[in-house]
Amino acid sequence: MKMTFSCVIPLRPGAGRIIGALGGAIWAVSLIAADPARFSSLDSLPLDFLRRPGMEARPLFDGQIEKIWSAAESSTVAETNRAQPGMPWLRWRIVVDHLAGEPKYPIGWPRLWRPLREGERDWSGWDYLEVLVRADTSRENLPSTPVALLIRAEGEASWSRPLTELRKGQWGKFVIPLWELPKPSAVNQLMFSISDAHYRHGDQVEFTIAGLALTRHESPTLLDFAAEQTALFADAPGLPVRFRVAGLKPGETAAVEAEWRQAGRLISRRTVTAGRGRQTMVFDFGGKPLSAGEYEVSARIAATPAQTERVRLLESPWQEQNTRP
Repeated sequence: MKMTFSCVIPLRPGAGRIIGALGGAIWAVSLIAADPARFSSLDSLPLDFLRRPGMEARPLFDGQIEKIWSAAESSTVAETNRAQPGMPWLRWRIVVDHLAGEPKYPIGWPRLWRPLREGERDWSGWDYLEVLVRADTSRENLPSTPVALLIRAEGEASWSRPLTELRKGQWGKFVIPLWELPKPSAVNQLMFSISDAHYRHGDQVEFTIAGLALTRHESPTLLDFAAEQTALFADAPGLPVRFRVAGLKPGETAAVEAEWRQAGRLISRRTVTAGRGRQTMVFDFGGKPLSAGEYEVSARIAATPAQTERVRLLESPWQEQNTRP
């Protein structure tokens, strides 16, 4: 499984000639990531792995790792040869014991967590959570679900994702969109855990966690631009499109310019002022049917490259009926 974690419900177009209503985001109390978070496999940890061109960062490792992080049925270690000296990292060691679990989890539930202090809980002004993880084990290979990441928010809301992409002896980088969290403005705990049932009794596994940070695009950035329908009748009232704006702090806005073209000829242009997060807009065709054929819809912010999608307009059976004598 890979990530973008979508709990946003996709907008559904209406039947026939009607363009569907524009919906919003719906959150469940407990979310399990179903779509891909970005993952990159690394042969080794780069010396400049904390450098993120074009991104602002707020580290979540602050030099007091052993005082802030807690472990159950496992331990943290104060030295490592897996990450460069002076780099923020955490090494988490587990010896799987199927006989010494807790009453609620008799096979065992080793976990590593940290609570977030009052000034750390609002993640709503950031775009991603980034983390690098390496797994080393006495096993020949890791199990299919080696470890999971859990993020809890106030009111018992939570989000979780198994880090299934990890491979023995390799670094993996995960970039998790924060808009998938149920309450990014009220995060109160970050946890890594394994299920002993996924391992054999006596297995040893060690996770090195590095570069844990909140990140944000340095400038307004357009993401996930798409038309709600890529084929519709030529007498439709308009074309709804969706997009997401990142790289803005709460309260900031950016101008998004969108264009509707056929064979390079500009038909319509709209500029909307958008805040951070998921947005929708509609190109209104002005009540005048367009000719059937191939069109392009595109959008950009400032001088950034435009994101473009092709749309096909089809001959409408209702249009033919209206033109008969």
